[in-house]
Amino acid sequence: MEYSDKVMDHFMNPRNVGVIEDADGVGRTGNPVCGDLMEMSVKIDEDVISDIKFRTFGCGAAIATSSMATELIKGKAIDEALEITNRAIAEALDGLPPIKMHCSVLAAEALRASLADYYRRQGKLEMAADLLKEDVVEPAESEEAQEPLQWDDFARMVRALNSAYPDLEPLDLTMTKVFKLILQLPGFDDDPDAVGEDHLEKLQMAWHEVRSA
Repeated sequence: MEYSDKVMDHFMNPRNVGVIEDADGVGRTGNPVCGDLMEMSVKIDEDVISDIKFRTFGCGAAIATSSMATELIKGKAIDEALEITNRAIAEALDGLPPIKMHCSVLAAEALRASLADYYRRQGKLEMAADLLKEDVVEPAESEEAQEPLQWDDFARMVRALNSAYPDLEPLDLTMTKVFKLILQLPGFDDDPDAVGEDHLEKLQMAWHEVRSA
């Protein structure tokens, strides 16, 4: 797997690592069972993110995207920062391998979580709720999704995901979201804890390749 020079730079020399002790908002996202964990803390001055720091437990791509995200966000007004997409983060790093695009999604979600915490502390609960709102995508009816599925049924799992969620772009999903979508498949019949990030990454990549074919 090849990474750009920028990815390697932000992995080896990450910017804005740490915790803001008197942060105005702190957000955490990820899942220790199925992927990386990220914490982001922000300082807000007159609706501008004047300082931002992160702590990430995960692979090199997760650390690099966290670092680049903080660089893009720092100094931005809240509305401007929220317009920064996961794909913008990946582009600023001169690209990511498709199998690692989910790391950029994690960074974008961590920002939303930290700003939701900021609004909650301000008593703006509706604004906080809007930031954390996640569309619940119900699986479409399909024969593949109805069949009994276990983690080892790799090819059938990919076909089930592709048919059950026809409107989703796999590379725009975090590992946590992929995990939840699999658990929603009507035929899923296995131990949810019996899977790791590597397997989920391979499923996501295979799903992307089927969708792109």
